[in-house]
Amino acid sequence: MLDKDTVKFQLEQIGYQREFVVIFYKASTGEQRKMRCMMEVPSGPPKNPDVVPVIDLDKGAWRSFKLDSVAYLKES
Repeated sequence: MLDKDTVKFQLEQIGYQREFVVIFYKASTGEQRKMRCMMEVPSGPPKNPDVVPVIDLDKGAWRSFKLDSVAYLKES
């Protein structure tokens, strides 16, 4: 798994409204999931700074992942 600070840095480099792929482990089941997604510009302070809200581009819905669950992150 990637270090939380590394994930934060990579997300800052990608920025908002740009497509990226993340592979992470689901908190509920521990199963690995791959998601093609995009971050939107936040409208306020984050509810939980360790959780990243994104739009799942394949499902057209809001999803999120925890910074400490990321195995892979790359801009598309």
